[in-house]
Amino acid sequence: MPETHQLLYSILTSTFRIPEDEIQPQATLEELGLDSLALADLWLVIHERFGVTVTGEHAARSTTITEIVDRLDILRAEDTGAAASS
Repeated sequence: MPETHQLLYSILTSTFRIPEDEIQPQATLEELGLDSLALADLWLVIHERFGVTVTGEHAARSTTITEIVDRLDILRAEDTGAAASS
């Protein structure tokens, strides 16, 4: 889902004021300067925007932008699949 990438970048730049040029695919959330409180805020915003919950190893400060996008795409696909089978 290509829009996942754009939405995540939008969240990071607008909500967390991270300059676009710093948001590289292999950058970790820690490298982008997100502390534990900012990380909790990020997952809350992601839940509100995407309708999914990211937990466990996928929600760590060591998670890269690419890993987040991939995980969100999986969660969104599962959510769409579950809704379609209902």
